[in-house]
Amino acid sequence: MKIVFFTNEYSHPKLPSSGGVGSFLKTMATTMIKEGHEVHVYGFSKQSIDFKDEQITFKFFKKYSKQFPFSEFLRSLNGKLNIKNTERYFLKKERQYLAKQLKRYCVKNNIDIIESFVFNGFTAYWDNSIPLVIRFHGSRGFWHHYLGAKKEEHKIYMEQLALENTAHTVAVSKFSANAVKEIYNVDIDKVIHNGIDANLFSPNLQVSEIEQSIFYFGTLSKAKGVCILCEVFNTIVENHPKATLHLIGRGVDFLEHVKSTILSEKAKINMTYYGVKQMHELPDLLSQATVCVFPSLNENFSLAIEEAMALQKPVIASNIPAFKEIITTNENGFIAESQEDYSKYISLIFTNTEEKKRISKNAREHILNLFTKDIMVQKSMAYYKNILNKNDT
Repeated sequence: MKIVFFTNEYSHPKLPSSGGVGSFLKTMATTMIKEGHEVHVYGFSKQSIDFKDEQITFKFFKKYSKQFPFSEFLRSLNGKLNIKNTERYFLKKERQYLAKQLKRYCVKNNIDIIESFVFNGFTAYWDNSIPLVIRFHGSRGFWHHYLGAKKEEHKIYMEQLALENTAHTVAVSKFSANAVKEIYNVDIDKVIHNGIDANLFSPNLQVSEIEQSIFYFGTLSKAKGVCILCEVFNTIVENHPKATLHLIGRGVDFLEHVKSTILSEKAKINMTYYGVKQMHELPDLLSQATVCVFPSLNENFSLAIEEAMALQKPVIASNIPAFKEIITTNENGFIAESQEDYSKYISLIFTNTEEKKRISKNAREHILNLFTKDIMVQKSMAYYKNILNKNDT
């Protein structure tokens, strides 16, 4: 099978820094290569990029705004003048250009199937001459609907077209499938939960645990619940003076905000910030945790929760639908419905060694049974093959 991942991000040292989608695509691509398939990562960036690594072909062309600076100037000018509907016109031109570039590449390389994502609707004008799978990791529409972000209606319209114009759609959780239906009135074709590398995220008994340590990793933001975590820690550190808070991820400006407005003086003294870490650095760092906490306000799914559980760490997470697809309270982790719940469960883990061991053991077993990258890739491969078989008949 020859597959193209069409993207503007991918986790690789030779490419610009990426987020969760970039890490997901790396997992998919490297695993598929090992399965004997031909993998291309094709897309657009600030500059042209062309190389091969681990048998994966990488090719990025200059993004539209760099290729056509005059058009981008007109787009910016019309935006400032607030001329109605010109934004949609320029977005359409850009996405038609992306479809043309993708078509040319796929035909030249005899590609069987394409996978991309919904965010910004980059595939809105794909002609389906080659089957396209788009996977819902998140979107502008999701940000607006669930997190109160500014409504960028023209980009959301492109997301709508992208979803409507392919029959092959995947959601990373049951919750995200329901979200697509609610926001775009589109039925998702398949749910395939995200999976993680349970070999990389494996317990390391050589690393000493920091007693009464609370770890969080991910973007530092209000949407991720970091304000809630800091308020909880203010309470925890009063009842457990040795408790420490450890934060990992981008968002130093937001961290300064919570330090000045939320964290108590005692909490600030007992807090450590590690900055941004690469994926391979996380397992040893997180192995020091007594407990990992994820108080996000809303998400489609969470690789971070899976990674912490795979490391055999007790996890406490917010009461949102996607997290409840992973965690069952008192079995393999805890779902907190209030700040009092966070404090109660953290104190339980700090003081009850046997309960901590039981939850931690169950957590890793749960991930191994349901949420590994191999399970995710095998389900994705079966989905691709089913699509191609239907096209052949």
